[in-house]
Amino acid sequence: MATFYNRTRVSSSIPRRLLGDGKWFLLPLYGLLRTSDLAREGIERSGSWRFADHIYRGRASGRYLVGPALDALLLRLPSARSFRLRHLFVRREVERLVSAGGRRVLSVPSGVGRDLAEAAAALGQRGARFFALDLDPEPLAAARALVSSLGVADAFELIEADAFDASRWPADLDVVTSTGFGEFLDDEQLVRFYRRCHEALTPGGAFLTTAQGRHRLSEYLLREIGEIHTRYRTAEELRALLGRGGFHEVRIGTDARGLQTFAIATNGPA
Repeated sequence: MATFYNRTRVSSSIPRRLLGDGKWFLLPLYGLLRTSDLAREGIERSGSWRFADHIYRGRASGRYLVGPALDALLLRLPSARSFRLRHLFVRREVERLVSAGGRRVLSVPSGVGRDLAEAAAALGQRGARFFALDLDPEPLAAARALVSSLGVADAFELIEADAFDASRWPADLDVVTSTGFGEFLDDEQLVRFYRRCHEALTPGGAFLTTAQGRHRLSEYLLREIGEIHTRYRTAEELRALLGRGGFHEVRIGTDARGLQTFAIATNGPA
């Protein structure tokens, strides 16, 4: 049976669960949030690829007159603005690494792979090969449409597979990127995944990843209204887990709000 780690919702009815928990006062907020496309996606499908891609695109939309305005407000929250930075981080670093000679780039799990697709379009014909690996066929279908619209379909290979299935990973990778996956894994699962990334890279290859910090309002809304349960990690916690995964050369940075940690880990000698 396929395991989708980001599907954390367990209640068949959020309103019934709120009533059962004695949190009836959140019901009006629940109804209001459902007019926002971002919030409704989070409520209905927890940490889905559409939820992430909506933030990456940064375009407000929703139902009725209030929906787009509420969506725009949610997109301006510090947590959402920091969340979007991981997309920009991966795109920038992939462009830099391919320009420096990287030829084989994998995003895993990729979602729609907007960061790789936009990087490929910006790079033009550099002879690089891009791979998007995801267990869910829906984002891969969206990725196929996206790379076609950007004119880079010939540079892409889409792979429907589990991120932990080493047999489905491309060989001799120069760059591996992964964002938004570790937040749904416990420490031991994440270390196992990092080891897989380390093993897949050529000597000197780079692994790009991020970790999310805690924003109290956003966490409360995600947990209580959307049942999105994620794990928050500090920069030092991320560094330690990468080290356990085999990465001993790690550069760490954080955004100005302290909500997003960015890591560039190199496959170098121990």
